[in-house]
Order: sequence, then structure tokens, then C-alpha cells
Amino acid sequence: MKFADKMKLYRRQKEWTQQDVAERLLISRKTISSWENGRSYPDIFMLVQISDLYHVSLDDLLREDHEMINNYKEEHTMNKRVDKIFVLCYFLNIIGAVVIVLKPILPFLSNYLPKPLFTIISFIIVSSLIILVSYADWSKIKNKPGFWITWLIITLLEVRLTFPINVPINDNGIGYICGALTGNILVALCLTCTVWLYPQFKKRKG
Repeated sequence: MKFADKMKLYRRQKEWTQQDVAERLLISRKTISSWENGRSYPDIFMLVQISDLYHVSLDDLLREDHEMINNYKEEHTMNKRVDKIFVLCYFLNIIGAVVIVLKPILPFLSNYLPKPLFTIISFIIVSSLIILVSYADWSKIKNKPGFWITWLIITLLEVRLTFPINVPINDNGIGYICGALTGNILVALCLTCTVWLYPQFKKRKG
């Protein structure tokens, strides 16, 4: 018997409606309907809750439904791949943070490294930051206002310490100021993510 049929059977044995089950699991009725029609599967966490709700073992829920088992295997493989990408991007983000801290000596280094190389490094750092932010589990950051406040404070400090002065007010000057401001915002985000996403990095690395 497939998982969808088992969900219908267990619910009817309890004489519950889909809405009753949804309220007990704190999810929408549409989600229950999707499970019972075989359009989707619950995640592992929800599967445990279903097991507790109907007082059946996980083995009973999973047994015989090979499609569902394969779905969980694919999901597990995908999660592992995402974790590896997250860890790699976090390391690249640390490199970016180190470059930021050492940026006072970058003019010295630029005499020995060609500008195209610095451009490539900057592109890699920005790309890894975007991926890191998109792959982060924001639901696990309990103090979300603290994250944004940290980002704001570091941004203001960056602007105060590094923002260009005496820039002429013309098209080139305005473009330069916009570019510098964008850089300050990205720098602040890079440093903020290095601190706030460390717990996720530590867990995914393990």
C-alpha cells in the first residue's frame, strides 16, 4: 500500500477530516490533500509527527512505497550537495572577509597582481556571498533583527571609514559614489554573514 493510501486509511480509522488532521499537524488542509493524492510527500520531521499522530511506526509508513523511499534518497543526496556548496561558499566568504580586513595593504599587492585577477577574485567573492545567502536557513536564525542591525552598523562603519570624499558632483562622480556605496553594503554583508552563519557552517561541515 502506498503512503497516500495509508494516509487516507489512518485518517478514516480515526474518523477525522483532512481539516482535523491539518489542525493537529499545524499545516494547511491543502497539504494533507496533496499527500493523500500522491502529489507530494512530507519531510522527515513531519513524517515523525504523522507517526506519532497515528501511533504507527515509520517503517509502517514507508514500507512498500518505493517511490517515496527513492524521493527521500534523492532529497538526502540533494541536501548533502547543498551543504557542500554552503561550506565552500562560507570558506570563500571568510577569504573575502580577510581581504576586507587587509585592504589597507591591497594597493601594495596590486603592484604585483594584475587588475584582471583582482576583478576575478571580487567576482568569486560576490558570487559566493550571493549563494551563501540563498542557501542559508534563515528560519534557524532566532534573532533576525540582530542580523539586520549588525549589517546596518557595519555598513555605517564602512561608509564612515572608507567612503570617498571630495568627489566631483558630475556623472562620473555620482557613478563612483554609487559604486563605493554598493561595495560598502556588500562588505558589511560579507562580514555579517561570516559571524551569523557560523553555527550553520559548523553543523553542515560536520
